[in-house]
Amino acid sequence: MIPIFEQGSGNGIGHGLSSFLRRFDEICAEHLSKGRAKSFAFIFYDFTDQAIRKILKNQGVFAQLDRLSGKELSVFYLHAGTKATVEAFNAHFFSALGIEGQATLPCVVFFRVRDGAIEDVEIAQLESADLIHGFSELYGAIQQYLSAKPAASGEPSRAIRWLKGGAKFLSVELFRAALKKGMEFFF
Repeated sequence: MIPIFEQGSGNGIGHGLSSFLRRFDEICAEHLSKGRAKSFAFIFYDFTDQAIRKILKNQGVFAQLDRLSGKELSVFYLHAGTKATVEAFNAHFFSALGIEGQATLPCVVFFRVRDGAIEDVEIAQLESADLIHGFSELYGAIQQYLSAKPAASGEPSRAIRWLKGGAKFLSVELFRAALKKGMEFFF
């Protein structure tokens, strides 16, 4: 679990928003080379979704999700931010990942980075009815992805709707260019 903080660099773990946007491809390459992750994910949520916000701010929840993701998955999420920042962050990354019009909030978007390309985009659509069910659903989505049974599994989940991302292949250079353009929205 890697929080992205709107201002500053966080408290030990995480990234500042501006440094994350500038270094996204380097962060992914570093996690792959150091064996910190084999794939990546973003948790996207609506600023007004208080259940998801509380889940992501809870240290116990953070620890459980961090243990679950382990060295298989680096999960990024915007830890704090204004409504405008959260909305811009979501819109920008939905566009950059090629999932506009496919996913709705809240969701977890999983992907792999191979040979400078973002591929294998999978979307876990969450319902997040309340705090307790929201955590269970988020944990279940990550657990299901890690068990290699996402959208292609044929095993429907009662709470999680899996979608395949539209982009089959997206170069990290194109992604970085989209990030740089999107930084105009944040600064």
